[in-house]
Amino acid sequence: MTILYLLAFFMTGLLLGGVLNAVASRWDTRLLTYYPPSYCVQSAGSHRHRGSIIPMLAILSKKNRCSTCGNRTWWRYAIAEPITALLFAYSAYHVGMQPELIASLFLISILVIIVQTDLTDMIIPNVVVAWGIGGAVIIRLFIHPLPIWDYLIAAFAGSGALLAIGLLAGWLVKKEAMGGGDIKLYLFIGLILGTKLTLLSLFLSSVIGLVGGIALIVAGKRTSGTTIPFGPYIAIGALCAYWWGDGLVEWYIGLLS
Repeated sequence: MTILYLLAFFMTGLLLGGVLNAVASRWDTRLLTYYPPSYCVQSAGSHRHRGSIIPMLAILSKKNRCSTCGNRTWWRYAIAEPITALLFAYSAYHVGMQPELIASLFLISILVIIVQTDLTDMIIPNVVVAWGIGGAVIIRLFIHPLPIWDYLIAAFAGSGALLAIGLLAGWLVKKEAMGGGDIKLYLFIGLILGTKLTLLSLFLSSVIGLVGGIALIVAGKRTSGTTIPFGPYIAIGALCAYWWGDGLVEWYIGLLS
C-alpha cells in the first residue's frame, strides 16, 4: 500500500468531513446540506470566502481564526475534519482495497455526524439513524462477509441489549439512564458489524463510557447527576470492535484456554 493511496483517502476524508459537519449542524433546520454555502455564525451569516471550501485548510492559513470575523474557529472545523480524514486513511490501511471498505467508510461517516450532534445538542437524530440503517441494508445486500441473517440478528440483539441495560440502570438510579437514540443507533451498528462484534462493541462502549464518565466527574467537568452523552463512547467502541474485534476475541479466548 502506497503513501499516495493513503493520502488520497486522507484528502477524501478531509473533503467529506466538511459535508458531514454541515449535516451535523443543519439536521434540525430547513437548510440544505449543500446550500447555502458554509457561513460564519458569528458574523450575521456571512458566507465564507472561496478559499474556505475546505475549512481545515483555511484554519491552518488563518492560524485557527475565521476568515470572516477573525474569531477562533469552531471546534467542529478545528478537530472533527482532521479526525475524519485520519479515520478514513486508517480504515483504508486496515481494511485494504476491497468491497468491505465501503461499509467501513460509511460506518465512520454516520458516527462522525452522531458524535457531533450528541456532543453539541445531546441528541442522536432519528433522521441520521434512518439514513444509516437504510444505507447499511443496501450495503449488506451486496457486501456481506457474514451471512445476512447474522447482521439482522446483530441489529436487534445490540439494540435489545442496550435497551435492557438502560432499563436496569434507570431502575437503579430512578431516572432515565439511556436515551432512545443510543438504542436505535445500535440497529445501524449491528447491520454493519455483525453479531459477535456488535456485542463486543457494547462491552467496549460501556467500559469506555464508565471510565470517561468517572474521569469527567473527578476532573470537575460533570457531576454525578449530570447527563453525559453516550454517543461518542458508542462510536469509539464500535470502531474498536470493527477494526480489532476479531483479534481481541481470539486473545481473550486464548487467555481462557
